[in-house]
Amino acid sequence: MTIEINNPKIEAYFINEFKSDIKKFSEFILINLEKYPKQNNEFKVKTLDPKKNSSSLVFDNKVNVESSDNPFKDIEDVATYAKNLREKAWR
Repeated sequence: MTIEINNPKIEAYFINEFKSDIKKFSEFILINLEKYPKQNNEFKVKTLDPKKNSSSLVFDNKVNVESSDNPFKDIEDVATYAKNLREKAWR
């Protein structure tokens, strides 16, 4: 275990008190951690009703587009299409 201490007084205390005794150091840490209550880092978020707090997208430039239109209908080989996409992405 490595601990960086930027305060010379605290560093001297740890060096003199524990002198590489890991068990004693671990007990010291555990005892002091038990003294302080755990901080509750949780926060409360009001739950919203998705039906009341959402809206549908409306496109003004919608020209002859059917809801069942598939933009990938011209793709015959998925593997080749994906390979070409990856190659073009790095150029």
